[in-house]
Amino acid sequence: MAEKLSDDAAHKLHAALYHEWPSKDGFFLPEYRDALKRWFTALTPSDKMATKVARAAFDRGDDPGALKAAAGLPAAPVCPLI
Repeated sequence: MAEKLSDDAAHKLHAALYHEWPSKDGFFLPEYRDALKRWFTALTPSDKMATKVARAAFDRGDDPGALKAAAGLPAAPVCPLI
């Protein structure tokens, strides 16, 4: 079954923030964590930089800036929590 992808900036931001979430904690389903890893691996170098820009904006509390940075990323796996 193909994973669902979304062009929604919230899903892209979530993927940018959590693509390296530790697998041992069990917070996300293994299928979702695997989809995030595949998504990140397939990103171009400039897209990977955009994930860092989105993370930096999010970390400093700039949610609009984080969403704006994430909006330009490719479609991301649909987060089951959003």
